[in-house]
Amino acid sequence: MLVAQLRRRVIFMEATGFLAVIAVLWLDEILDLPHAWFGFQATPVNWVEGLTETVMTLLCAGVVMASTSQILRHLKMLQGMLPVCSHCHRVRDDRGAWRQIEAYVRDHTGTEFSHGICPDCLRVHYPGYCDDADPPAVREDEKAGD
Repeated sequence: MLVAQLRRRVIFMEATGFLAVIAVLWLDEILDLPHAWFGFQATPVNWVEGLTETVMTLLCAGVVMASTSQILRHLKMLQGMLPVCSHCHRVRDDRGAWRQIEAYVRDHTGTEFSHGICPDCLRVHYPGYCDDADPPAVREDEKAGD
């Protein structure tokens, strides 16, 4: 829902910008702005040039807005409150089922996960594979407490 609103807002802003460009093109054509502002030689209104510039601007607007819409269609985001089990770290989905957090995030965002073992867990769970010369790492959640 939030992504759809964002997409509509961005497309609206782009359309407004292109319409402003067309308005300036026609103001320049009708009012002869270089003549009015800078005293350049006056030029007559050229309807063919104005229409050609308008059509070219509209074609560019179509390409840009279609590309933006396609890019924003691929944008996915998680929002709201996500219930997480404090023991096993599974999450409860919209239907009430408890699922692994990796599967939930993958299904909602397309993100794939890779697993490894951090140095602290390596020391605790696999001490035989740990080089004792390595200093313990400072974890991000411990940094936040400082």
